[in-house]
Amino acid sequence: MRALTTIVREYYQRIDANDVDWVLARFSPQATYDRAGVTYRGAHEIRDFFCVQRQIRGVHRIEELWTAAPHVVFVLGQFSGAGASGDARTVRFSDVWWFDPDSRISHRETFLARGHDYVRAQQHRVQT
Repeated sequence: MRALTTIVREYYQRIDANDVDWVLARFSPQATYDRAGVTYRGAHEIRDFFCVQRQIRGVHRIEELWTAAPHVVFVLGQFSGAGASGDARTVRFSDVWWFDPDSRISHRETFLARGHDYVRAQQHRVQT
């Protein structure tokens, strides 16, 4: 069995190179992928996400990577790149990866950092 951290590190290199076939082959057929509040279930939905819906290109930088259980890997990092229209995109992320005994991804969950302003209450100003 390949070291799971090696698979995860290679995953980010491959997705940055847009090697979608390699990426999709890492998921088990029944895998689920929770990405920032949206869940993709099974090979068809995950393929649709990576081939149709995902419209960003760029580079993932891993800042921290560790294992917490025999088949779980955690990653903290930052993505820098561009959206479909060429607009700059930078976001911090965390990923939790669960693997089956064959070292295929059975579940993945991605959290995207939206920043403090996302949760801060709007301040209303009274104009005089």
